[in-house]
Amino acid sequence: MSFLNGILSQVQPTKLSFTGDDFMYILPEFIVLVTACLLVIVDLILPKKSRGGLAWLALLGYVGALAAAGYLYYADATISHTTFSGMFVRDNFTLFNEIIFLITGILGILISPTYSLKRKIPLGELYSIQAFSVLGMMIVGGSGDLMAVFVGIELSSIAVYILTGFARNDRGSAEGALKYFLLGIMATAILVYGMAWTFGMTGSTNLREIGRQIASQHSTSSNMDSGITFAMLLLLVGFGFKIAAVPFHVWTPDAYEGAPTPISAFMSVGPKAAGFAALIRVMVEGMPTLSNQWTIIIAVLAVLTMTLGNVVAIAQNSVKRMLAYSSIAHTGYIMVGVAAYVNSNGVDTNVARQNDSISSVLIYSLIYVFMNIGAFGILIYLQNQQGGAEVDDFNGLARWSPIAALAMALCLFSLAGIPPTGGFFGKFFVFRAAINSNLLWLTIIGALNSAVSAFFYLRVVVAMYFNPQSEESKSKLVPTRSFFLTAALVIICVAILVLGLYPDPALKLAQDGATPLFQVVKAAAGQP
Repeated sequence: MSFLNGILSQVQPTKLSFTGDDFMYILPEFIVLVTACLLVIVDLILPKKSRGGLAWLALLGYVGALAAAGYLYYADATISHTTFSGMFVRDNFTLFNEIIFLITGILGILISPTYSLKRKIPLGELYSIQAFSVLGMMIVGGSGDLMAVFVGIELSSIAVYILTGFARNDRGSAEGALKYFLLGIMATAILVYGMAWTFGMTGSTNLREIGRQIASQHSTSSNMDSGITFAMLLLLVGFGFKIAAVPFHVWTPDAYEGAPTPISAFMSVGPKAAGFAALIRVMVEGMPTLSNQWTIIIAVLAVLTMTLGNVVAIAQNSVKRMLAYSSIAHTGYIMVGVAAYVNSNGVDTNVARQNDSISSVLIYSLIYVFMNIGAFGILIYLQNQQGGAEVDDFNGLARWSPIAALAMALCLFSLAGIPPTGGFFGKFFVFRAAINSNLLWLTIIGALNSAVSAFFYLRVVVAMYFNPQSEESKSKLVPTRSFFLTAALVIICVAILVLGLYPDPALKLAQDGATPLFQVVKAAAGQP
């Protein structure tokens, strides 16, 4: 209690003042908030037979938020403003993450209606809770303060806890949600403790001020070194859970397998990208001086994460569970990009290399949204047709649904990193960043893991194109069509090919998104 009282005694009351610009800079977030509230209200008013229109309302909100984000970007291409007394930052990093989260929300809406209606999952609650989750992710992406990071992460996480257990009559869904929730609150406690310790050592929760305090005291105080290192370790543990890094991944397989498949698709990409956004905001903006320490920790965790994810995925017969372990492996690949960031003693020695590091994480996260939701989307299509989710249920898919098989093959090739898909360039960018940072050993391990992953991805392709369909699965076949699911798969396949054949525009936007972070690092180090 004396430690807590000591911290609280240092808190100085802050006078908050808001202007019209403050609210303008959070316009995309405000649109998503209004959309989430409208979904609840409209769901109460509409008769049950007309609730399919809720999907259009949700899509309209997400598209409107995307348009607002684009407007703010083109209104000021060099935009970098803090709002609400530094709690929220409107910059290009925020913009790129908003694009990732809003695309995740759009695709999550498109793949869910037919599956949810067949299983009597209430669409109004599903869409509104998902919208609040997207809002939390957007807050994380633009956070300029530890308190905003915490609020955003918890808003998103609590929504996903609920969504995981949304299939109320499914025992697996309840079990997965319970495991996710219990481990989640433990990780949250560790994360909050790390934030409290950081505040105790620096006297601030603002990320830029934390960076300045650490840079000014790092070389003069041994107590500062040990205390802030402990805080950094606590924060890494908390963020490790949010991104499903080994050994903090144990909730992932059960949660993904038990959750309704559209929710599994959503939670496999959105919360992961939000976790990486928080990790980058806190470590690059708040603790760049300690990058020699946290980059090597992340590099080791990256090796453990992608190796365990790929090796265990080989043994899975359930495609849903296989994609869960695949998701863990891809966390490892993205961590390679984070580990490539090196900032010796707070001095910005190589901006181009550091930009490659952060931009590779951003571009990989964007590509991963399309290819992973696409794989889950075809799984949803198969479940709608015949109810199966095992590898054997994909036998002969190319014969009775060649377009679906082609779409699944494209997504799996992209996940494996085979050109000319977007997944190839995603891995190319993170591995190039690692090589440029003299992490050749990490690149070699990543490339070997990528080769291992091809085995279980291609196993599904072989089942679709070379194995005959069983008579039992033929008897279960119930042809159904879904305009929304078809639209989602078309968008996904086009995006994977475009990002594979011409990634330059997306990469340029990702590089622009990384740039503001280094301006903050320079300011923390006292550079012009």
